[in-house]
Amino acid sequence: MTLEKNGPAYRWYVVILLLGVFILSYFDRFILSLLVEPLKAAMKLSDFEVGLLLGPAFSTFHVLVAIPLGWYADRSNRKYLLLAGIVIWCSMTVGSGLVATFLPLFLMRLGLGLGEAVVSPCSVSIISDYFNRRERPRAISVYMAGPYLGAGLAFLLGGLIVGHLQTIGHVNWPIFGTLAPWQATFVLVGIPGFIFAGLMMTVKEPVRQETISARAPASAAFRYMGQRWRGFGALIVGSTCNFALSALTLWNVPLFSRLWGWGIAETGFVTGIFYFTAGPIGTALAVWAQRHFAIGRVDGSMRVLILGLLICVPCSALYPIMPSAEFAVVFMFIAFIGKSVATAGGPASMAQITPGEVRTQSMAIFNTFISLIGPLLGPPIIGFATDMTGDPKKIGVVLSCYVLVLGIPAILICIAGLKYYRAAVVELELALANAPAHGHN
Repeated sequence: MTLEKNGPAYRWYVVILLLGVFILSYFDRFILSLLVEPLKAAMKLSDFEVGLLLGPAFSTFHVLVAIPLGWYADRSNRKYLLLAGIVIWCSMTVGSGLVATFLPLFLMRLGLGLGEAVVSPCSVSIISDYFNRRERPRAISVYMAGPYLGAGLAFLLGGLIVGHLQTIGHVNWPIFGTLAPWQATFVLVGIPGFIFAGLMMTVKEPVRQETISARAPASAAFRYMGQRWRGFGALIVGSTCNFALSALTLWNVPLFSRLWGWGIAETGFVTGIFYFTAGPIGTALAVWAQRHFAIGRVDGSMRVLILGLLICVPCSALYPIMPSAEFAVVFMFIAFIGKSVATAGGPASMAQITPGEVRTQSMAIFNTFISLIGPLLGPPIIGFATDMTGDPKKIGVVLSCYVLVLGIPAILICIAGLKYYRAAVVELELALANAPAHGHN
């Protein structure tokens, strides 16, 4: 069956394909968290060094290049830029399985961050141009299920892969030679990305919608956001907090192993199941909340973000300090639902207050800010704090304090900034109503 390029079926095909790319990016990003203990044993690493691999090694290039690439994407073909990013990050994932020491693995993780830096900004921008303002929040909410499905696959399927490879030990692989189980894991999960790179050729670059100027200068996104810093700031603070809480999941395997004696496969299975269940539940709740909050309001997406934080923050603070694994998984499941709700609300809120000609760069700025504390600083801070306690089993207390220090101020700032976000939405809608058409590729 041939899909009409501008028809509803094709637009949703693009959403699903980009969702698949997003899922894969998170799969490749999170697979390292299942390999913490094998890597520590193979490379004689401390928790702080593991934190560097989980955080700065991935996020440094991700943060540095996201804004320039976002600016370039607003002036070029986003499809081809995204395709190049897929090829780069999958090559780096495969390459991670061909190293045996800390520094080369650190460099491969840098490259992974470089390749993935284009994924969300380009995808959200493309989706935004395929859907009108009324339909867009739902499409972006569906797309934002990617982190949960991708991380879920990493823990569920990745846990099974790691467990199976550990049972067979070192194996001589065609082309790659003899690989340890953790090395073979990287190779296996990196290869499928090249298929998605080929599928990106079926995507038509859409005409940019909702522009208020023919071509924006390089500083336009910064200037636009800066002039409305209260609304954008509250949104970024809330999304940064939500993204920073992902650091807890990266430490789930050590947490459950040290406190409750769970193995990699067991922790990976439960965490993966939660991503596949709590994630879609949260996405469905976000879609419902979008519709409910949209009745008589223009700030519905921002309210979805706040709702997610109100669910996620208290439960995330509680589950690492529970007296048993059973209590921990209950609160972790609820926390995952809240985090999924907030994850859908953030980018959807951004798309509603940024004009089309700076949307990709604005999303890149947004992603840069939320990556600074979450993936970049969160894991090494947690690892360093755990090392400083002198007791690896204190990791639960460290994680709980981390959540509270970030979460409580973030919720208060989001609530206080809601009126400024609402003003930014109204301002853009008035500008679009009075602006001449400037759609361009």
